[in-house]
Amino acid sequence: MPPPPSSGYYPGDLQSAYGLADAAAGFSPGPSAPTVAIVDAYDDPNAASDLAAYRASLSKATDQNTGIADAAIPPLCSSTVTTGCVTFTKVNQSGGKTYPPGNAGWAQEISLDLDMVSAICPNCNIVLVEASTSSFANLATAVSYAKSLHPAAITNSYGGGEFSSETSYNSTYSGTATTAITAASGDNGFGVEYPAASPGLTAVGGTSLSYDRTTSGLTWTQSVWSSAGSGCSSYEPMPSWQADQGVYSLSSDCTGRQTADVAAVANPSTGVAVYDTYSETGWLVFGGTSVSTQIIGATYALAAGSSTVQAAPSALYVDSLSASATGPTTGIVPVTTGSNATCGDYLCDAADSLSSGYNGPAGLGTPYGVSAFITSATTSTGFGLTVTPASATVTQGNVTSYTVTVSPSGGFDSSVSLAVSGVPSGANSTFTPSSATSPSWSSTLSVTTTTITTAGTYTLVISGTSGSLTSQTDVTLTVQAAQTAASMQVTLSAGKATKKGPHYKVPLTVSASDASTNSPLDGASVALQIFAGSTCSGTVAGSGTGTTGTNGQFAFSFSTGKTGEWCATATVTDTGYNPGSAETTFNT
Repeated sequence: MPPPPSSGYYPGDLQSAYGLADAAAGFSPGPSAPTVAIVDAYDDPNAASDLAAYRASLSKATDQNTGIADAAIPPLCSSTVTTGCVTFTKVNQSGGKTYPPGNAGWAQEISLDLDMVSAICPNCNIVLVEASTSSFANLATAVSYAKSLHPAAITNSYGGGEFSSETSYNSTYSGTATTAITAASGDNGFGVEYPAASPGLTAVGGTSLSYDRTTSGLTWTQSVWSSAGSGCSSYEPMPSWQADQGVYSLSSDCTGRQTADVAAVANPSTGVAVYDTYSETGWLVFGGTSVSTQIIGATYALAAGSSTVQAAPSALYVDSLSASATGPTTGIVPVTTGSNATCGDYLCDAADSLSSGYNGPAGLGTPYGVSAFITSATTSTGFGLTVTPASATVTQGNVTSYTVTVSPSGGFDSSVSLAVSGVPSGANSTFTPSSATSPSWSSTLSVTTTTITTAGTYTLVISGTSGSLTSQTDVTLTVQAAQTAASMQVTLSAGKATKKGPHYKVPLTVSASDASTNSPLDGASVALQIFAGSTCSGTVAGSGTGTTGTNGQFAFSFSTGKTGEWCATATVTDTGYNPGSAETTFNT
């Protein structure tokens, strides 16, 4: 076991700064303790041994800089899982034991992630899911596998610049009713990264964490870390829970999803102690929103161990549609100083924070305790009400469905009537059936989005009433903007006829391009028909099909033993485009 480090914050420091010590001690380790799933890329061969060393070295250790003593950190379980130890499991992106190649850079990331979850939630079980590479496709596959385990939290300490097709990954990065997902806002200052911009997860910003020691004790202060990511998404519409003008957003400044939601320490200059021996010598001091992402993910797990976790990021934006939402969320401390850029408003500068305390780099602020992460949205007196799925994504003009199940958890045996509120303007909603008298039954809630004019993320409140008994729960509906098909330009040209023996051959070339940019369309489908005469009608004398190449062209050779005039027509189709066509005549 290595001796404790001389620099970098210890677990006890972080639990003190964020008021998490009581929650961390509020449940025992063992198979029933909450699990945190950590998604990273490539392999850290020393992950288990380094994690064990970190936990053993800092168990009951005292940080000589702050004077704060750590609580006991339970050991990792051996091959036998029992109470009193923590389970650590490492798998590949599909859940197998064949790991990807080792990578020293990602090994540092893995050590940081494992150690920070251990620091905040020492009694939580941990699953490390290693993606084959750092591509979004492989990382998303790893997240999908992690979701299948139904952990309390899934953490993602990575990100990259936004891209136009990012919304196709949103369903993967959306949490469930019992699984929170966190992602780092980035370490490059003002600017939005993905997957942090995904509306179904909690985007985590960064702060600088400092302390003052006086005769009366030690106090913690935080300011915005100058390199924390923040801003307004270019591709994700603003969720309804961020859309209250002047409280969580200013419509004149941003109409997209804002990052971050919450924050924790990320400044390397006020960094955390991490133990890594894969191409490293042991103790290191790390920062970045990778640190804060794990802290918040582990805080969600503490909430799951203390009560029922409220996994949706929308729950942090209390009373987001209420005029009374003018103060900070209970259990979250706003960050009021520091900035990550000179953008002129709250999206980068804490001095311009909104009335709710919100600013881009730190979001709503930093946690103090777990009260902000514990569910208060579901109440039940007399019967149970559950809804699956907890979130759904639908394109404007389509229909999505939820299954609402009523169960007799309190001896309920009379009729229940169902209702839903929060349905976006222009949508229709129906329950089938809308009520029943069976002691256990289900209904399908269908939401039709045909006439919704504003895409966004909406919280639907589904409630049931049976006499004086009520039950209520929230679900999330994300409405994506319908895509408008683009126009293409198609030309068809015929080359000079040549004769070989009794046959004439004429080369035909179909060209397809974007009508706006003139960019060639690669892989478009082409259908070609040739008719005898000056018009493209009657009996087909020749035909061909194929796809355009990288130059946007498809070549075809027409052969005939007859002389005369001919008419050729081409029809081109491609995903995202309205079909295009062209005609030409030629002679043999």
